[in-house]
Amino acid sequence: MEDDYKIRMVEEFHELKDRINKINDIIEKYNNGEREHISVREASMMMAQSYIMQDYALVLFDRLKAAGINPESDDVEPEEKPLPPEPQSHGFFIPRDGKPYLILHDMDGTWSYVTNTLGVMRKIHSWSELPYDINKFNGYFNWEQLVEDLQDSAFPLIPLNGLSMLAIAKALADND
Repeated sequence: MEDDYKIRMVEEFHELKDRINKINDIIEKYNNGEREHISVREASMMMAQSYIMQDYALVLFDRLKAAGINPESDDVEPEEKPLPPEPQSHGFFIPRDGKPYLILHDMDGTWSYVTNTLGVMRKIHSWSELPYDINKFNGYFNWEQLVEDLQDSAFPLIPLNGLSMLAIAKALADND
């Protein structure tokens, strides 16, 4: 009776690994062009869900180790922490943690970001590019470099559209 929680943790860990494998199979099919009925938005949410589930698996595995439990399978140890899922859509994003960054995933597949101010919002030429003359412009990155620059709490990123960009511009103007 005293060790029931240990049994439940091991079962939970194995169920979680199974669910992670299933969602990753769907994501892999999507990335390989088997889109079926999955929208870009749904695929992005599934990628975020997978990332969070993998993070949870790492914490659960650490709890198992701390409790002196060795699940009976050799393949149970999670790999090192995965990168958060890279959004497949292009355009502007903001970090989930509320940091004042405006992040761009351009049509070339590269990433860049600036500190979001009203001046930045006024200089945006279109919904898919940042002008090169914005102060503190942080070059072009691949996904791994962007993840390294930002903190874990920034992910998954929140996509913006024209309406949300206008709301952000108004909020920034109200704060000036």
